[in-house]
Amino acid sequence: MQCVQFDVRGQILEHLKKYPQAVLEKLDSVDISLNVDGLPLFESNNQSLWPVLCCINLSPKSIFPLSLALVSSKPTSLNFISETVSKLENVMQNGLEWGDKVIRVQIRCITCDAPANALVKCIKQYSGYFGCDRCTQKGFWDGRMTYQEVENLTLRTDQSFREVTQLEHHHEGKTSPFSNLSIDMVTSFPVDYMHQCCLGVMKKLLLLWTKGKKETRMSSGQIKEVSVRLEQLKTAIPNNFARKPRGLEHLERWKATEFRQFALYTGKLVLRGVLQDDLFEHFMAFSVAMCMLISPSLVQAHCSYVHELLSFFVQQGRFLYGECFLVYNVHSMLHLAADAKKIGCLDNCSAFPFENYLHHLKKLVRSGRSPLVQIVKRLNEGGSLRRELTEKEGKVSSKHPNNIYMLNDKACCEVLSTTPEKNDGTQMFLCRVYNHLEPYTSSPCDSRLYGAIRTNIRNTSMKLLSEICLKQRAIMFEEEYGSRVFFTILHSFS
Repeated sequence: MQCVQFDVRGQILEHLKKYPQAVLEKLDSVDISLNVDGLPLFESNNQSLWPVLCCINLSPKSIFPLSLALVSSKPTSLNFISETVSKLENVMQNGLEWGDKVIRVQIRCITCDAPANALVKCIKQYSGYFGCDRCTQKGFWDGRMTYQEVENLTLRTDQSFREVTQLEHHHEGKTSPFSNLSIDMVTSFPVDYMHQCCLGVMKKLLLLWTKGKKETRMSSGQIKEVSVRLEQLKTAIPNNFARKPRGLEHLERWKATEFRQFALYTGKLVLRGVLQDDLFEHFMAFSVAMCMLISPSLVQAHCSYVHELLSFFVQQGRFLYGECFLVYNVHSMLHLAADAKKIGCLDNCSAFPFENYLHHLKKLVRSGRSPLVQIVKRLNEGGSLRRELTEKEGKVSSKHPNNIYMLNDKACCEVLSTTPEKNDGTQMFLCRVYNHLEPYTSSPCDSRLYGAIRTNIRNTSMKLLSEICLKQRAIMFEEEYGSRVFFTILHSFS
């Protein structure tokens, strides 16, 4: 193993300097998140990069490495983490000197996919008995490991983890380097919705509908209908989405952002009237729960209801798809609401920004010779990863489909044109405002709660609105006879 360790204190201070002085003057503590994951560098060999990444949770987020390890396949030693943790422990105890004050450093969460999570915590993998890192159930082997218990789960605690009260869950003689930090060794490692919800549950459902058993599989005609509908939605997706919808024939090549887009937005439209009713109702429980868990306000107000939805999703999934449906990713939905409530929303503990950074790190490797040296050299030179932090521009557009906004729970609009800027720099926008909003669906709840509404072009008026009214972006889908469906964009793009 080759390893490069960065100065943890210096790295955090260097990246804090990129934020505006007005932000730093008010800063008494800095909230950081960590990520550990493997990054295959080449297709021709098994060399992979294992960075420990740090994210400063200010707006916009700043991500940088604390250490980089180059290994063959998976690391057999966690020394590259231990040294980083030791430096981080010192920073957390003593804070950061910033002018005449000391800024406290605290860890919000450590985001890993399930295999990396088990590796860094020195516990059994999810595919083994007692593999769930949140509850103590043994699991049941059904061709693969499943977790059949849904109710009355015995949850793990920081104390039970550190005291190793369930020996079968831990690797004998091994201790996680992160246990040296003053963190909760259970709840500080939240369920990562990128891997377990998007690439896990949502992909699993789509595969069941397209390639599963006859009882739950769509016909070839239905699959084609869903694909056609997805293609038709391309023109309605704003440019802040990384990808436009693709047909189900490309399903094996969908990225995590595409599964997220389907789960939160497009799936509700394209499956309605095509997927059989009981399966659609089941999907809607998952989709609505995800919408609420993404929104900071909704997750705090409706966390108990979301947990009920996800419990129904897991229970009903066993009835619809069989006991083999309750694999680890599906089971982890039972722990999702608690994580989102603790941390604020799913985007606050997501791997999406870390994955984006890993993609940029890989681009720094130009050849197979000394890849670690190449990465460190280009990081030190500056390169694309050291650019100054700036907020993403949020200029109001009058060009479809980037001109759709939710005004409040009673009105939404599309921006048609812009008026000349006034002397004081303010600007007004001519908008078609839609009123008389109705729920897009009433199952499992009134969809206006999470910003999914239906209205009609007949219920409109023309108004001049200021930019301050146009903050909440949305997606508008056109239906027949002047009907319009609006979905509030709930997730973060950072």
